[in-house]
Amino acid sequence: MEILYKDITPEHFNKKENFRQKFSNWFKDKYNLTFLGILILAIAIRIYYFVLTAHQPLWWDESDYLAYAKNLANLGGDWIVTAQHNSLYPFIVAGLFLLGLGEPVIKFLLQIIPSILSVWLVYAICNEMYEDKRIGLIASFLMATFWVVLFNSMRFHIDIPALFIGLLAIYVFWRGYENKKKIFGKINPNWAISLTAFLVILAYSIRRGHFLFGVFILVYILLTTKDWKKLITDKYNWIGLGLGIFLLFLVEKFIFFSGIGEVGSTYYQPENPISLVSLGVFKSYFALGNLFQNIYFYLFITGIILLVLKLILYADNIKKTKNRKIFGDLFVMISIILILSYFIFYQRDLSFGDPRWYLPLALGAFIAVSQGVLLIGDYVKKYNKILAMIIIILLIGAGGYYQVQYAGGIIKNKIPSFEGIRDTSLFIKEISLPDDIIISQAVPQTIYYSERKVMEPWRIAGANGSDHSLEDFLTGLEKNLDAKYLLVSFSEPGHPDWMKQQSSNFWNIPFMDTTIDFTTGQQDIKKSKTYGNITFELLDVKQDVFIYKIKYS
Repeated sequence: MEILYKDITPEHFNKKENFRQKFSNWFKDKYNLTFLGILILAIAIRIYYFVLTAHQPLWWDESDYLAYAKNLANLGGDWIVTAQHNSLYPFIVAGLFLLGLGEPVIKFLLQIIPSILSVWLVYAICNEMYEDKRIGLIASFLMATFWVVLFNSMRFHIDIPALFIGLLAIYVFWRGYENKKKIFGKINPNWAISLTAFLVILAYSIRRGHFLFGVFILVYILLTTKDWKKLITDKYNWIGLGLGIFLLFLVEKFIFFSGIGEVGSTYYQPENPISLVSLGVFKSYFALGNLFQNIYFYLFITGIILLVLKLILYADNIKKTKNRKIFGDLFVMISIILILSYFIFYQRDLSFGDPRWYLPLALGAFIAVSQGVLLIGDYVKKYNKILAMIIIILLIGAGGYYQVQYAGGIIKNKIPSFEGIRDTSLFIKEISLPDDIIISQAVPQTIYYSERKVMEPWRIAGANGSDHSLEDFLTGLEKNLDAKYLLVSFSEPGHPDWMKQQSSNFWNIPFMDTTIDFTTGQQDIKKSKTYGNITFELLDVKQDVFIYKIKYS
């Protein structure tokens, strides 16, 4: 008995007992129990939409990543991800492909799980930043119901896993560096900077724009440091800096295949004037319709005003104050200001773009909304505690309802998008030979599903874009006799005018003398047409894609 149990010591039982005690204490906290309800809600919403979207067709960006992943895994296709989309993500997907996992399982692992864990991270970060756990509850509820996160969690977009890693970096930084607590209960807080650097570079390697997490963490350090000598001489900080530079080098060389300056110049548009169009991100996040549907937007504006006023109050002695919660407010404002500054002064997009590009703003925006809610709630609380609680629940509940409703509408509406491209490509995979070339504007989607070589019409024509003639195209076909199928898709832009013209009322395929008038219901579809020794024969129409067989005589 002595030999069997010699490694079991009183410390073993103490650790086990401590864990049980911490676990028990966590569930005794009413705020933690409330959060558990929020987390269950987040899981339920995501599982519901995941079931609906598990087998939905891929969009262009999604297939850009996944077709490259197939290529990396040597599973068919020769697609190389576009330069703007270089990312660690397809390498991860390729590894999962090699393990025999299919799209639904991969989506669950890389999209749904990070989306769920991000809800927990928002709660955990806020609890590290603020003593008032209500901020974490409200902010995590917003993350649970946020339409941008819900929609992109159902797609193979890189934004959700990158957001999760970025939030994890903030959590590690705040718990270890700011609060000097063991990270995940195990890691010495001295390693906070190194671990934060690793996570920031990891987020950057998945989505380039998420380097902003590192920028506003760095700026925060510079603005709040009291002991510069300690900051500069601390060996752990130098280890973190060295690790960050080394990892950045690896990412640039083996993931992006370019220097950091080259990557940055891709997005810098100095020819464009400085534009404030990016400020519209908060409307896209929170202004969803009428007065009641915009409730989060008004709360956000209220919260931002409150944050600014508090920071003005402490502006003169921000480094001397013992009021720790002001540092959370400072971090929030730094993140919002720097992210917006990047889009306004550096990227200078003249159009707003996609809301998912701005997701590093989410945490700060959610905290601002939380503070707006609590400002109203605490004011009413002076007169009636029950009424205050009811108002808080109604404000965040109504806003969350409209967020989920809005997300659900978009998610369900977009499920059949590009179904024609998918079904067409799978059809051609069955009827074609491995060396056959398919001509399609939807290149990555067609490659991904058909596992065949695909070329755009303009490449066949030897042109540089869609501006080429039918004659150029026919001449090109004479030089590419392996081109056996032509797809004309009315969901995909970029076709030359001689190939496709469309409006909301009609579809026209001029070179095939084919017209469909949706107003009158008249259809004039030509089955075959010959140009010299080349014949185009209509095989099938799937959703909005016309499939032509190319025959050479």
